[in-house]
Amino acid sequence: MEIEWALAHPLHDVADIVNMADHIFGDEVQNVLTTNRLVFEKNVTIATTVQCFDKTKEFIAVARPANFSGTGEFNNKLLGFCWFDRYGYTTYSNEEISNAKFHHVDLVLPAKLRVKLLNAMIDQHILWAYHNGIPIICSTSIRADHNGFMRIHAKRGFEVKGSYAWIKTKDGLNGIKGIEIGSSQAS
Repeated sequence: MEIEWALAHPLHDVADIVNMADHIFGDEVQNVLTTNRLVFEKNVTIATTVQCFDKTKEFIAVARPANFSGTGEFNNKLLGFCWFDRYGYTTYSNEEISNAKFHHVDLVLPAKLRVKLLNAMIDQHILWAYHNGIPIICSTSIRADHNGFMRIHAKRGFEVKGSYAWIKTKDGLNGIKGIEIGSSQAS
């Protein structure tokens, strides 16, 4: 299956993003947080609207089957989405961090396709952070079973600590096929 990635649009993608997050991953936080679908919908709508005018603040992309013909197993179904932000900092450093808010894929997809989607999301995170001068990338998981997700990051060169995966953006570039950055090019 060919996959088409696009920046999420407030008029066309919000409902699918909210539905996927709610139906597939909604139970992950139920013992700690009271989720509110309308709050999530509002936040996705605002972020995708801002993204239409300023692509440096947050990054939200959706994956759908390419060459949609209206037939087939997945039709124009949302296969996955990713959402990254910026302006994150730890209390012990002044280096800006881009945090991944979401890497969501439809769990009914074949495992090989889910891994392909996650790797594409990681590539997008690295490239967006690099383009915007963000030196550190952090990816986390709240899922009870996050080992496979963290293994994907470890294979990409991320330093994994529990459910956190960190990498310097310039080091992450070397993990993208076809891109090689020397130490003098990215600082």
